Amino acid sequence: MSHFTLIHAFLVLLPKNLLSWVTGWLARLELPHSLQSWLNEAFAQIFRIDQKAAEKPIRSYKSIEDVFTRRLRPGLRPIMGELVSPADGKLARSGPVAKGQLIQAKGLHYSASELALGREQELDAAWFAKVYLAPHNYHRVHLPLSGEIVSVRYIPGQLWPVNLPYVLNFPRLFARNERLVFDFRRPEGNFWVVMVGALNVGRMTSELIPGFVTNADPLELSSAPREFPFEAGKKLQAGDELGVFMLGSTVVLILDSGVAKALSPAPSEGFTPILMGQSLL
Repeated sequence: MSHFTLIHAFLVLLPKNLLSWVTGWLARLELPHSLQSWLNEAFAQIFRIDQKAAEKPIRSYKSIEDVFTRRLRPGLRPIMGELVSPADGKLARSGPVAKGQLIQAKGLHYSASELALGREQELDAAWFAKVYLAPHNYHRVHLPLSGEIVSVRYIPGQLWPVNLPYVLNFPRLFARNERLVFDFRRPEGNFWVVMVGALNVGRMTSELIPGFVTNADPLELSSAPREFPFEAGKKLQAGDELGVFMLGSTVVLILDSGVAKALSPAPSEGFTPILMGQSLL
C-alpha cells in the first residue's frame, strides 16, 4: 500500500471541514502581546516568511491569521503587463484547455465548467493558469486582468489537501473543494478567477462581498451555493484585490476563446516561482 493511499484512507475518516474550521479558530486567537509577538516571530522563522515585505512588523500582528493575511508594503508588486499572476506562489501549470478539460496532472483532468460554475454546462474555456500558494506566501488574491465584474459565486465543497501528492493522485481535486469564483467580462470575451479552498484553508473572504466568509458553519449544516451579482458597469483594474485566503491554497484562472486569442498567453509547467503582478504573457 502506497504512502498516499495510507494518508488518504486516514483523511477519509476525518471531518475535514470541521477540522479546518477549528484550525481557523485557533489561528484567530489573540494571545497576550508578549506571547503573541514571540509566536508570530517563531511562526515566521519556521515558514521562512519574508518579513521585510510585510506592511507591518511581524511581531505587531494580533494573531497568526493576521500574519497569514498580512498586506505588503506599497509598491512591492507592480503590475508588469496586461495579464499577470493573481497571487504570489508557484505557477504550477498554464496552457490551452482541451474539450473543456483542465490538466490537473499527467493522466488527470477536471471540467472547467464544474470548477467555475459548480455544474456540467457548456463553457467557452480556452486557456488556464494555476498558481499554488505555500504557507510562507502572501495570501491575498488580485485581479490578473482588467475587466467588468459580473458576479461572485460561492460553491461549497470538501476540503481535501491540494499538495503535490493529492494533485498527482486524486481525480477532480480542485472541482471537489470549496471555492469562490469571480466572473468577469471584457469586450473580447469572459474570464474567471477561482479561489480553491483546501484542508485547513476553509476560510476565504472578499471585500467585494462584505460579511461573507466561507466555511462559516463548522458542520456545514447550512452551506449552499450562493450567487452575488453586480450591476453592469462595475469595472476593476488588474492588480485590484479580489479576496483573501486565511491560510493558503490555489488560484485557477480561466480565459475564454476571445480573451485568449486577444492576449496569446504563454504555456508553462513545472512549479515556476511567480509573484503577483508578474506577466503571464
